[in-house]
Amino acid sequence: MPKYIQMLSSTWNSEYLTALVNGIGRRLENEDICLHIFNAYDDIIEKNFYILDREIFSLPSPDNYAGMIAVFNSVDATRAISEYVNRFKQSGKPVLTIDQHVDDIPFFGIDNYQSMYDIVEHMVTYHKCRTLNYVGGPATNEENQLRYKAYIDCLTAHDIPIDYNRIRHYRFLIEDGIQAYRDFRALGLHLPDAVICANDHMAYGYCSEAARDGYECPEDFRLTGFDNVSIGQDFIPSITSINRSWTKLGYDAADGLINMIKSGRLVYEHFTNGRVVTNESCGCGMSTRNLRMDYLKILTSARKRQDDAARFDTARKILLSTPGLREFRQSIFRTVKTLGIPSYALCLNEDFFNTDSFDATEPFSRIMKACMEDSTEDIDTTVSLLPSAFSSYEKKMYIFAAVHFDSQTFGYCVMPFDSGFIATGGHRSLMDNISLSLVNIKQRVALDTMNEQLRDLYVRDALTGLYNRFGYTEFLPTLYEGGNSRIFVMCMDLDNLKRINDTYGHSYGDKAIRALADAILANFDEADIKVRMGGDEFTVIGNYLSDAMLDKQQENIRDYLMEFIRANDFPMPIEASIAYASGNDITDDQKLEELTHEADKRMYEVKQAHHSRQSSLS
Repeated sequence: MPKYIQMLSSTWNSEYLTALVNGIGRRLENEDICLHIFNAYDDIIEKNFYILDREIFSLPSPDNYAGMIAVFNSVDATRAISEYVNRFKQSGKPVLTIDQHVDDIPFFGIDNYQSMYDIVEHMVTYHKCRTLNYVGGPATNEENQLRYKAYIDCLTAHDIPIDYNRIRHYRFLIEDGIQAYRDFRALGLHLPDAVICANDHMAYGYCSEAARDGYECPEDFRLTGFDNVSIGQDFIPSITSINRSWTKLGYDAADGLINMIKSGRLVYEHFTNGRVVTNESCGCGMSTRNLRMDYLKILTSARKRQDDAARFDTARKILLSTPGLREFRQSIFRTVKTLGIPSYALCLNEDFFNTDSFDATEPFSRIMKACMEDSTEDIDTTVSLLPSAFSSYEKKMYIFAAVHFDSQTFGYCVMPFDSGFIATGGHRSLMDNISLSLVNIKQRVALDTMNEQLRDLYVRDALTGLYNRFGYTEFLPTLYEGGNSRIFVMCMDLDNLKRINDTYGHSYGDKAIRALADAILANFDEADIKVRMGGDEFTVIGNYLSDAMLDKQQENIRDYLMEFIRANDFPMPIEASIAYASGNDITDDQKLEELTHEADKRMYEVKQAHHSRQSSLS
């Protein structure tokens, strides 16, 4: 029986996630341990849309896992992940964090301080830089704090004065590098000997914006980044950076957690060494770059991106054109096949299928409906998050992500971890499109429900719930369906309604009207058309069975009214004049109108007889 470990990750960069998980996977190859990755995609700009991504962290129960790896690899997720780290810690099972510290929990990460110190040292000693600008990430971010401290310490060690006008803290985005260049240019400080950036994205932005002013790197200034991601390596000039050894970090973290699970001993701190990668932006590597090979690499990458974009566009159209829940299951698996995903499950909350409720109180229900290509099944999330159908797949790593929109979480998706699909942004795009498709379906269901309610108001009498004249007209054609042309029409009219209203008020008159309506509902089939024609007049139309049946229904209605008077201590008798007519070959409205006229005529005769009897008694 395999053990399971969970990994919480709030991803700012798919390259980071895939490299880290690949390293973990290498360590798990010879272990009977499976990895479940609960991933949220962090987005600094669109925070409101992605904030619910983090609800996926609440899904796994500590009882089902032998250990946890928590990856603090985004700017805004520290508090969210910390809550679940502490909850897991309380279970007494081993947990470790990657990249940021949490009190009293083992830490694994790159040595941000030493790595930044090494790259600044390279610029100061090898390239003889004396004026330097620092473009940092968020001032409260632990990684940025360590990199910034290393920058300050290195300059101090080399007796370079600290000019705080040359220091800015931003958010790690390309746009921040662009803004940093503009801010320094406004001060006339945009062309120092070197610009030290806290990541490659900001370095890319700074260099690109300088190029707009006609400045080239490294001729006019030297530049460094951090993270060694593809955006920096493919850029011209390629950016000198820090290779953070993410794959090695993942391997080391998995090894540390496995040792803790087996031995029970904690390793409180472990650093994986990063290394300086010198490239063109600092003036190194200018003669070693093969531009032809770079061009071919970029061309091949561009073609692949075009192919991926076409497939994702097709997938998006399939999902967003799905009209309803019935068709959605087929749409999701047409999408999965289009994207080349071997196995996939969409697990939806119970209340998602409840068209009367559109607001969930909890992000995930205990019992969820797992929709797969060939089957559906109920999942008890306190026992396992993987559908039993997944047991046939020989996969050791699965990735879980929430599907949601606005303020509501619909459920989660799970699939085997695929480095290529994750690294290209495919997984993130799929999650977004599934979420948008589900909310479209929800909105359509809500609109259909609202239209049905409005239609019901239009065709039904508000006091009694019976059809009104509009309903009578709309549903009349259903009588002619099925080939049965023997029809009955029963007409009813309350006796003495005016006297009830005049003596006791209209509220009592309304009670008498509702009593007759309830008697009709209790004694006629659902298929019969039951109508309040107006005031105290009622009509029932249906398929004729026998006079005996209709006579019995009249008697039942009178008995119902007598029981209503007794049970409710009603101050006056409630009586009704009732008569019916039936006919063969009633196949159109004209013949039905003649039959209705006949029934109404007979009912009027009964009413006259009631009046005559009451007059003689008085």
